[in-house]
Amino acid sequence: MTALKLLDKYFEEVSCVLIFMTMTALTFFQVLSRFVLNYSLSWSEELARYCFVWLVYLAASMAIKHRKHIRVQVAEIFLPVKAAAWLGLVSDGIWLFLTAVMTVQGQKVAAMILSHGQTSPAVGLTMGYVYAAIPIGFALMSFRLVQQLIIRIKEIKSGDFEERKIAID
Repeated sequence: MTALKLLDKYFEEVSCVLIFMTMTALTFFQVLSRFVLNYSLSWSEELARYCFVWLVYLAASMAIKHRKHIRVQVAEIFLPVKAAAWLGLVSDGIWLFLTAVMTVQGQKVAAMILSHGQTSPAVGLTMGYVYAAIPIGFALMSFRLVQQLIIRIKEIKSGDFEERKIAID
């Protein structure tokens, strides 16, 4: 496998695991420090919070890649398979537009914060890097949505639709 394919296949997964491990370790050391050493680490809580922000946006992109986002499937249940595929195509197209808008607007906000030089209180981290999670996360979501749109278009053209897995309790 080429490096580009590996990156495409595992970028979000590896990033999310590493960020989650870091966040968990920071939280563990904060609790250990507070209750065993009777000393609170102010920076660990702040850094764990920023890890969580990045984790949310990267995990949202990963969910798009695996088609695991929560969505209302009532129409898909009652429509014929081909009509449901077209509805999914339109839905993903609208979603792509919204993620593109958020990418642009998020970039403006992150650039503004970065230009002001605002830093976090405990760690001293430039807040522009924290806010960069928004445009980067939405750009990744846009990329994954383009991939999903291509898959949906191929399914509609070929008539070979992905099997619907809907659990009704």
